[in-house]
Amino acid sequence: MKKFGLLGVLLSAAVLVSCSGGGNTEETVTETSTETTITETFTEAASTETTTSETTVTETEEEVPETAAETAQEPAEEYVQVSPDNEFIDFEFIEDYQGTTDIGDLADRAVEFLKQSEFYSESMKNIAEFTDEEFVPYIKDGVVVPIFNMAYPADYDGDGNTETFIIIKMPYSPLGLMDGLVTVRDFVVFADKDGNMEIIDETCNMYPVQFLNYGNFKQIAIGGEGMAGVEAFIILYGVKDGKLEKLYGDRCRFAKEDCFLSAFGWQGRGDFMYYDTVAREYRVINGVDVEIDDIRAMDTANVLAEVLDCDEKLLDIKLIGGKYYCIVQGYTDWGHVYTYDNGKFTFIEDSNVRISLNSNLYELKEVVDIDIEQALANMKPVQK
Repeated sequence: MKKFGLLGVLLSAAVLVSCSGGGNTEETVTETSTETTITETFTEAASTETTTSETTVTETEEEVPETAAETAQEPAEEYVQVSPDNEFIDFEFIEDYQGTTDIGDLADRAVEFLKQSEFYSESMKNIAEFTDEEFVPYIKDGVVVPIFNMAYPADYDGDGNTETFIIIKMPYSPLGLMDGLVTVRDFVVFADKDGNMEIIDETCNMYPVQFLNYGNFKQIAIGGEGMAGVEAFIILYGVKDGKLEKLYGDRCRFAKEDCFLSAFGWQGRGDFMYYDTVAREYRVINGVDVEIDDIRAMDTANVLAEVLDCDEKLLDIKLIGGKYYCIVQGYTDWGHVYTYDNGKFTFIEDSNVRISLNSNLYELKEVVDIDIEQALANMKPVQK
């Protein structure tokens, strides 16, 4: 499967470590004024054509402390803006969503659908290997018997119809692993509003399913550890206009921070995102670089002495959304998050804010000129 190939490349890459034994690539930084020109690139998912326009964004002193505003650096990438009329929603985040076993004959139909697949044919070829005790419930009269496990029905795109994610268990020896290594796998089947089905993933040692409720639309994160590190993966799914969408995926975990979503991944990978309710897609929130000397000058209370006690070539400091200063000590570090008020830095305990490392495998658009204070002030509750 595609995910195995992607993660195999990651495992063969050089391991980058933080201050204790490695470092980041040093970035070249140039000074800019508080008025910054940002080039926007809008990429349609079904086309390779892009339309580029320029807009001027002025950062005010209220959004960025004066010393940081003078030295905040414009990243070299191209960005889009938050969609007009976007709503920042304080979505419901269920970290261990239980689902249901009551979906009527849809469960039997999903099992029959799996039995028509190449996965089942391959499983039947390997039936002689299914000798361990764990396989007993799945073998009957000399054939493999897939077993329905759990379902997650909801109106995922808010059109009044129900779509369903279904988990079916079956012995299987996945491609990419050594011959003869078999286990009971979890197959993920998606059924649209009309009952049309597709097998969208298979894994084992599943993570707790996560459910995100934005009110008019809902999302679900399904994945597992697999049998080896290279298999570990999770995908955040949604539905748009009745069609399944893969919104984000990586070797990571998801966490909520107000109306924002973070992905914390392998070797420091991951992103800080918001869901654009107009574009109906996640967008990565990037920050602007801040020079270390200016951070030291701002830190009159010496709050950052310990976190800045590191090889400066390894430090990466960004101001995110005019509110959060995130200090990272190398690519394997998820960062230390601070706010800056009345001339003093304050550490944010258990913050899920992080620097985005552009690691997303779905090439999400990125924003940089987002006003997080304004987003939080206008954050709306879930409409149920």
